[in-house]
Amino acid sequence: MQRKISAVLFDMDGLLLDTEQVVLDCFRQTCAGLGLSDMDHVFYQCIGLRRADSRLVLERGLGHLVDLAEFDTSWETRIESRLADNVPVKPGAEKLLQQLQDRGIPRVVATSTTSDVAIENLKTAGLYPLITTVLGGEQVENGKPDPEIYLKAAALAGHEPGDCAAFEDSDPGTLAAVRSGALTVQVPDLRPPSAQTLALGHVVADDLYAGALRIGLIAV
Repeated sequence: MQRKISAVLFDMDGLLLDTEQVVLDCFRQTCAGLGLSDMDHVFYQCIGLRRADSRLVLERGLGHLVDLAEFDTSWETRIESRLADNVPVKPGAEKLLQQLQDRGIPRVVATSTTSDVAIENLKTAGLYPLITTVLGGEQVENGKPDPEIYLKAAALAGHEPGDCAAFEDSDPGTLAAVRSGALTVQVPDLRPPSAQTLALGHVVADDLYAGALRIGLIAV
């Protein structure tokens, strides 16, 4: 018997917004500008994490090679320029959000991105009117893979985590969602799930809409 879903919690980058590839492209350009190559493995470790937690990854991976302040400034400037007027949307995102809104099901974004940047990007992408509320990474004490952000997102939606579905793309985010008790769907973006993540037993789907169908959130 399928669980009744009273609210839906969404990650943002790489799930609703097709921004992870943009951020990776900017990372590569920044590395090249500073004479670095073959550093994608450092970037992949940052996916799904808050800025503060990503900073620790960058310190370990790049801190001995470049001035991190210079790297951060260059990387951030490139990202802001790329996303200023065009934030791409993932296939099925707008359609799913619209259907949930029409049915009166709360839709909470639970993202590691800061709330101000998240809201700005959702507005540019045209999705913000379809979102009930946004919970950013700076609004929790512990970032993903800790479940705090999903526990808080469920509370903001007015429901218990077990009555919510959570959609994620990254491994840290998926672990956070599963730990919260939400019915979790992973839609991988740049990287496939690790064997450790797959062992969690959650639903893995090719896209948002397929995942929603798998858990009975929408009908064919």
